[in-house]
Amino acid sequence: RQLSKSLTDNSIADNTITVLLQEECDKVNGTKKCRVNFSSNQQNTVLTYQTKSILVRIVQEFLQNSIKHSGCKSIDVSLSGNDDSIYLQLTDDGKGFDMKKTSGNGIGLNNMKKRTELIGGIFKLESSEEGGTKLNIEIPLRKHH
Repeated sequence: RQLSKSLTDNSIADNTITVLLQEECDKVNGTKKCRVNFSSNQQNTVLTYQTKSILVRIVQEFLQNSIKHSGCKSIDVSLSGNDDSIYLQLTDDGKGFDMKKTSGNGIGLNNMKKRTELIGGIFKLESSEEGGTKLNIEIPLRKHH
């Protein structure tokens, strides 16, 4: 129940993406259902409200899907970036799924993809049965000069 409690608009506006994602990971760790390892080298990257909220939603969705469907023991959430782009990588060690058969539980995935594309990002999902699931998202940062 706690997982679905959405972030308030203020917390998205007031916090960095690193803090926001750390909080999501902590929430899951608090449920003891799965171990989430979070790493980030993004201390001060300034992202728009929209980009932050989309990244948070994607992480929420991925964590929930992994816990619900994959039976994973651990999930890695990694945020990295440079001046040009920010990268979000999500990996679980669960049972994965056959990408050709995802139409059934693919609604969340499609939403994540649409949201990523909405902010000009590239969405790359890989999964194989027994191989876990890996999601890479790259979001180009528009220069504000």
